[in-house]
Amino acid sequence: MNTEPPIAIEIDCETGVETVRPLTDQEITQRNADVARNEAERQAKEQQDALELAERNALAAWIAGHPDLPEAARNALARATGVSTVPGVTPGIGVPNG
Repeated sequence: MNTEPPIAIEIDCETGVETVRPLTDQEITQRNADVARNEAERQAKEQQDALELAERNALAAWIAGHPDLPEAARNALARATGVSTVPGVTPGIGVPNG
């Protein structure tokens, strides 16, 4: 683990002079808060993405389990929700996923 104090590098745009200084306690606190917030947002997005994927997979399974649905209805459901009725194909594009 890095034990060096975090630094700020400031460059004066007029003179090009570079100044290196340790971060203030307030800057360190803000940086730590930003890191924590970003991590929480990343985790929330991952959870939301996983939920949406599970919902799409459940809908795809439901559509696949109802062969009695008219093809037009199956395709409309698939397009409206981004679910493919053909494994490995992206709706509306007709090209294999991945």
